[in-house]
Amino acid sequence: MKKILNILFFLFLISCETVPVSERKQLILFPDSYINKQSVQAYQQFLNKANVVSKSNDQNKELQTIARNIEEAIHQYFVLENKSDPTKKYNWEINLVREDQVNAWAMPGGKIVFYTKILKIAENENGIATIMAHEMAHVVGRHGNERMSQALLINVATSVAQTATGTTLQGEAKTAYNLLRTYGIFLPFGRKQEAESDYLGLVFMTIAGYDPDETIKLWERMAKYTKEKGGAPPEFMNTHPSSENRIKNFKKWIPEVRNKYSAAKHNYFFKE
Repeated sequence: MKKILNILFFLFLISCETVPVSERKQLILFPDSYINKQSVQAYQQFLNKANVVSKSNDQNKELQTIARNIEEAIHQYFVLENKSDPTKKYNWEINLVREDQVNAWAMPGGKIVFYTKILKIAENENGIATIMAHEMAHVVGRHGNERMSQALLINVATSVAQTATGTTLQGEAKTAYNLLRTYGIFLPFGRKQEAESDYLGLVFMTIAGYDPDETIKLWERMAKYTKEKGGAPPEFMNTHPSSENRIKNFKKWIPEVRNKYSAAKHNYFFKE
């Protein structure tokens, strides 16, 4: 048993990589090529069953324009920071789905979905850019691969423990395990990823020329929406930090980001 645990610990150590922007250490067990291939398949399966809005729709056109601007800003960021750009190989795809949910999500490799209802809270192009940059930051940070890697490591460790002891987790032990897995591992990592995407998204949208102050206004609207719905958070916020905490973070970050990156787009093109 000890030997097996040592192997798992070694696997954990050699699989720790660095987020390409924030320098945070993260667990990556899957090749990006594999994850991205699986992502394309899952994304297409979702679209086949979803009520996808036509590309000729004005709201969808606006989404595509904002996504292109943020994508260009991401490339500019890596040039400005003199870092290798891992996103050049991404095939970004953004779809708008007609759904009565306040939600948007991203998959590895650049597959993103916006639900129409979230656009009502976004209100304007700066609000949309806030959400778009946040979702694209999840992709840049390889958060999907990281979450899958965490889940795999937990499942392998559990299987090894059950095999070694000849037992299975039952009753209270299983409940305790699930609570530990949820609150001890997934949510802390999830919150780190969300905060990371909030910050990186703020940087990307600022470079793209959008108003960073809109991040605060957006989360104030999210908080108002939550209050009006009786305190139940929308789907977009289920695993996210509270609106109040996000607003505090953005108030702290905006002066720094604006000072460092607000002229980045002009300077980038001037250099070219």
